[in-house]
Amino acid sequence: MKVKSSISSQSCPKGFWQKTTEVEVRKDIPEEIIAEIVLLWEDLKTGRAKDQRAKKSMIEIYNTLYNTNYSTGTNCGSCIAACFDGIKKIYKEYSGNN
Repeated sequence: MKVKSSISSQSCPKGFWQKTTEVEVRKDIPEEIIAEIVLLWEDLKTGRAKDQRAKKSMIEIYNTLYNTNYSTGTNCGSCIAACFDGIKKIYKEYSGNN
């Protein structure tokens, strides 16, 4: 199961996640959310959330933007990685830090 959960083209047989393809950065993100992501990035930039608050904020923003339903308390590596990758792409796109 650990291997299957790390492959985005596979879905969870119990329905915890759906298979996904490459997430494209939305072009219609409100300025206040972009500002929040830029501030939050300081707590995420190492690839590991600085604390539970940062992890929860990252997941909440990702859920809001991409209409997903990841639990803010999850410890699922592939779920957290999906949220991190999505937030990282937004940060790079809108902050000018490529």
